[in-house]
Amino acid sequence: MEKLIISQKDLSKFDEIGITIAVAEDIIIHATSVEESMVELKELVQAAGGDVRAELILHQKIDPDYYLDKETLDYVIRQLKDLDANMLVFIDELTGTQIKNIEELSGVKVVDRTMLLLDILANRANRREGKLEIEKAQLSYRLDRLEGFQGIYKYGSGMCVNNPFGNRILTDEEAIKEKIQSIKIDLSVIVKNRFVQRSKKLGKNLPLVAFTGYTNSGKSAIINELMKLDSDYTKESEIVVKDKMLSTMDVSLRKSVLPNGQDFLIVDTIGFVSDVPKPMLTAFRSTFEEISYADLIINVFDASSNGQDIQKNIMDYTFEKIGVTNKKKISVYNKADKLDAIPESTDEKIYISAKSGYNMDKLLDVIQSNLFQKSYEEILLIPYSKYEAFNEIRSNRVIEMEDFEMTNDGIKLRLVMNQSELNKYEEFITK
Repeated sequence: MEKLIISQKDLSKFDEIGITIAVAEDIIIHATSVEESMVELKELVQAAGGDVRAELILHQKIDPDYYLDKETLDYVIRQLKDLDANMLVFIDELTGTQIKNIEELSGVKVVDRTMLLLDILANRANRREGKLEIEKAQLSYRLDRLEGFQGIYKYGSGMCVNNPFGNRILTDEEAIKEKIQSIKIDLSVIVKNRFVQRSKKLGKNLPLVAFTGYTNSGKSAIINELMKLDSDYTKESEIVVKDKMLSTMDVSLRKSVLPNGQDFLIVDTIGFVSDVPKPMLTAFRSTFEEISYADLIINVFDASSNGQDIQKNIMDYTFEKIGVTNKKKISVYNKADKLDAIPESTDEKIYISAKSGYNMDKLLDVIQSNLFQKSYEEILLIPYSKYEAFNEIRSNRVIEMEDFEMTNDGIKLRLVMNQSELNKYEEFITK
C-alpha cells in the first residue's frame, strides 16, 4: 500500500486542511505529469484559502464507488485526526456516488478539482456576467451529482459551499433547474449588450492584442508596463498584480501605444491551468471570446519555470478545445532577469522582464510588425459550395452585417487582408 507524503509545515492558522489524492493508471493526468498536477492541486487549495497536510498518488484503476480502493481509503481516513486534516481533495472529477460514499465513511468535506477551481473563480469574479457564469457552472456541476451534496454541503461552511454572490449553493433539483433557467435569461441580455459594446469598440479600428498565459506568468505586470505608454495612463488604471493562481477572472481591456504612434487595445485573460474542465470553459466564455476576436495573441511564459514545455502543451491543448487555432501567436518569456544567461530573442520567441524593462522595446516592435503588415482591401465572392472558406474567415475576425451579403452566386464579402490571406483567398477575388 502506498503511504502518505506528509508535510511538516505549521498549518495551525488554516481552518481547512486537506489531504490531496490522485489515482492514475498512467504517468500523465490532466495533460501533464501526475506529480506536476499534484503540485498544481496543492496551489489551488492554497489559492482557495486552505493548505495541504499530505498527498497520496496511486497508480491503479479508479474505483467506481470510492475513487480509490476501499482498503487505502480506510487507511487515509484513519490518518485524518492525527494530521489535523478536515478535507479530502481529489485530482479528478468525482461522481455523486463517490462524493456521498467517501463523505459518509470519512465524516469530512470531499472536494474535487473542478469544484475547487469553480470555488476559486467564484471568489475572484467581479463583473456580474462572470459571477452568473460561475454560478451556472456550479449549479450544472451539482445537478449531475446531487446525491453527493446532501450532507456536509447542506450545512457546512468554507470551500465550495457558496456561490459568487455569497449565498449557499442550492442542493434541491427543482430549485437548481429554475435558477439555471433564470441565469440563462440574464446572461442572454448581458451577452447582447456586450456584443453591441464590442462592435463600438472595434468600430474605432483599434487592433486588439490578447495576452494569454499560464497562471502566475506575469501577464498583468507586462500589460501594466505597456499601459504607461498611453497618454491617458494613471496608476489607478493598472491591473492589480497578485502572486496567486487564477488571480485574474474578469477580462481587463486596456490601451497602449506602439512606436509608430498607433494606439492598440490589450486584453488580459484568465491564466490557464492544466486541462480546463468543461464547466470552466463555459464560465470563461467572455474571456475566450476576446481571444477569438484578437488580431494577435501573446502567449506569456515564466522564463524561470522548469515546466515551460508542459505549460505550452496545456495552452495549445486549451486553444484547440476552444477553437482558437488559426490565430497568429508569439511566445514571450517573462522574468528573464531570473536566468543566469538569457537566450537570444527572435520575432517568434522573445525573452523579456517586465520588472527590469529588459527587451520591452523588442516586444513592442514585434507587436507593431505583426499588427501592421501591408494590407489589401478586396471584394470576395465565395460560392455556397465553399462555405467553409467563409466560416474560416469568420473564425479569425469580426464580420459585421454590412460587410457581406448573400447573393444568388454566393457570399459577397468586403475584406481587408494581409499578404498571406490574399494568396489564400485569391480565387474568390472579384475583378
